[in-house]
Amino acid sequence: MHSAPAATGAEAISRLAFDQAPLACLAVPVVVTVLTGPDWSEQAGPLPWLVSLVLVGLPHGAADLAVSRTAWRGWRLVGVWCGYLAAMIVVTAGFTAAPTVTLALFACLSAWHFGHAETTTALWPQQPPGPAALASGCAVLAAPLCAWPAETADVARRLLVLTAAGHAVSPEQVRVLGCLLGLLAVLAIGWTLLFGCRDRLPRTLGHVGLLAALGGLTHPLFSVGLSFLVWHAWRQMKPLAVEMTGAEPESWRSLGAAVLRIHAAALPLLLPAWAALGTAWWAWSPTHSLGDLAILSIGGYLVVTPAHELLGDLRPGASSLRRRGYCTTDLLPLVEPPIGAPAGSGRPAVGMSSRWSSSRTCR
Repeated sequence: MHSAPAATGAEAISRLAFDQAPLACLAVPVVVTVLTGPDWSEQAGPLPWLVSLVLVGLPHGAADLAVSRTAWRGWRLVGVWCGYLAAMIVVTAGFTAAPTVTLALFACLSAWHFGHAETTTALWPQQPPGPAALASGCAVLAAPLCAWPAETADVARRLLVLTAAGHAVSPEQVRVLGCLLGLLAVLAIGWTLLFGCRDRLPRTLGHVGLLAALGGLTHPLFSVGLSFLVWHAWRQMKPLAVEMTGAEPESWRSLGAAVLRIHAAALPLLLPAWAALGTAWWAWSPTHSLGDLAILSIGGYLVVTPAHELLGDLRPGASSLRRRGYCTTDLLPLVEPPIGAPAGSGRPAVGMSSRWSSSRTCR
C-alpha cells in the first residue's frame, strides 16, 4: 500500500535530476554563446575536466573496483582485474607506438561510450535502441570536430605531446573524422526511423540537436568536457546509486547520500589516480597550468576507458543483454546485494527489475 508514493518519488527525482537538469546544463551555455559569442568557452575550456577529476567524472569510473566485487569473487575477481590492467597497458603501448591512430580510435570509442547514458537511465518507457544511443554519442564529438577543426587539432596536439614523439593532427584530418561520426549519427537516426520505435525519434532528435549545438557553438575542450560530465558521468550516478544502496533515490537527501557513497567507494582507485596525475602534471607541465592538467586528465581517460568498457562487457549476463540492446558498461545486477550488505541479501533493485528483466515492447 505504501509502494506507490515511493515509486512516484523515485520517478520524480530521476526525471528531474537525470533528465531535466543535464539538459538544462547543456542548454545554458548554448544560450549564453548565442547571446555573447564563444570567446568565454575557450577560457572556460578546462573547467569541466577539472571538476570531473574530483566530482562525478573520474569517480564514476573509479567505482569499477567496488562494482566488480558484486559480480565476481576470489580468483575470478583477480583475473578480471589482471585483464583490466592488461587492457590499460595495451592502450598505453598503442598510444606510444601509434598515437594518432590510438587517439582516433579513442574518439570513436568515446562516442559509443557517451551514448550509453541513453541506455542506463529511466528516461524511456523501456531501454532505447542502440542506434538512438549511438546518435547521441556521435553528436558529442562530430559537431566540435566539424565546426572547430583547428581548435580540436590543437587539443590533440597538446595531448600527443605526452608521447614525446612530435606527432601532430591536421585540421583536415579532424574534420574528416568528424564527418564520419556525423554520418554515423545520421545513419543511426535513419535506422531508428525505419526499424526502431518512431515515437522515440523526436526525443532522440532533440537530444542530438542540443548536443550538436553545444559542440558547434562552444570551444571543443569545453563542449566535450561538459557533455562528459553532465550528460554521461552524472547520469551514470543513477545506476551506480542503485548498485550501492539497492534502491532508487526517492528524495534529494537519499540521492545526495548515494552520490557521496559512490565517491567513497571510488577512493581506492581515485587516490592513486590523483597521485599519478598530480605527479605527471608537475613533471610534464612547464607552467603547471590548469589547462595542462585538463589535457593530462584526457590522457588518463584514454588509457582507462577501454578497460572500463571491457569490464562492463565481461559482467555475468552481459552478452545476452547486449544482444537484446541493453547497455552493460554500468549494468545493474538484478539479484546482487547492495555493496556492504550481508551476502545472500540480494534482491531486485526497487523500480528497476521490471525494466531490466522484462522484454521490450518497442524495438
